[in-house]
Amino acid sequence: MGLPEKFISCDWGTSNFRLRLVETNSLKILSECRSDLGIKKCYELYKKQKELTQKAFFTNYLLAQLEKLDLKEVGKRYVVSSGMLSSSIGMQELEYCKLPIAFSGEDLISNWVPLGRDLDLLLISGARTNSDVMRGEEIQAIGLTDYLPKRGMGILLLPGTHSKHIQFNDGQFMDFTTYMTGELFEVIGKHSILSASLEEVPWSPLFKDTFLKGVKKGVDNQQMSSLFSIRANSLIHKSSSSENYYFLSGLLIGAELSHLKDSRETVYLAVTGIQNELYQLALKSFLAEARIVCFDPQIIETALLVGQRKILEANVK
Repeated sequence: MGLPEKFISCDWGTSNFRLRLVETNSLKILSECRSDLGIKKCYELYKKQKELTQKAFFTNYLLAQLEKLDLKEVGKRYVVSSGMLSSSIGMQELEYCKLPIAFSGEDLISNWVPLGRDLDLLLISGARTNSDVMRGEEIQAIGLTDYLPKRGMGILLLPGTHSKHIQFNDGQFMDFTTYMTGELFEVIGKHSILSASLEEVPWSPLFKDTFLKGVKKGVDNQQMSSLFSIRANSLIHKSSSSENYYFLSGLLIGAELSHLKDSRETVYLAVTGIQNELYQLALKSFLAEARIVCFDPQIIETALLVGQRKILEANVK
């Protein structure tokens, strides 16, 4: 059958929804729609009604959003959905594919769901080990494989609310670990006794020393004994709430990265924005720069689309 000239990328996460009509070869975005009706909220709405099945409820919402895209000249339409749509609170649950999985993504479990005339949805599973799971990040990782070595070992870092550290070897993803760094930062910063001592402000190089002080304590596994020092330093030494904010950031990022200090693999960092700068600072504080590879922001931005295209290619042969 071969790849279509265009496909529709569905990125339906826990908190947000995004559809994009994509030119397959160039990955140019031709039209797009977004909403804040993530999987969690959509599932809650489904549970409040009795008329539709779970599959029908999610299908109706998806079809309504598809009408907002410019699909007039698109013939056979393929929607490629990665992430939470294949979870137990999504349209149709697919079991996790167990690692190892090939860089091509061909090992992932997928299922075609007809949505109407000339409209098919490709659901893609998540991935798991014996102790961890992910849905969505594996597609981004597959989309980055063109920039990973096909021989040898390495570690791919995908920082975020639930950061993923994915180990690979000879063209396969072998294992991964999830770190709740972003979520812990939010919980501590907004819902703990430390919240009164923290203030979010734009990053400035003036905070570098404070941030790295936190990183060092995190890397040295001193995060538990260092958390309350944030409040104590505010009371005793009058440290500023903005400094405390970046000390906490460094503390948690350092704790997340601490296992890398004893590893020999090259680390591949895939994150944009201020997190790119902070993770680079943290990594370079205890690793040789030759062991750190940072992807260009444009590569990271298109990684999900590249991954979805690879999965589509594996399923339309």
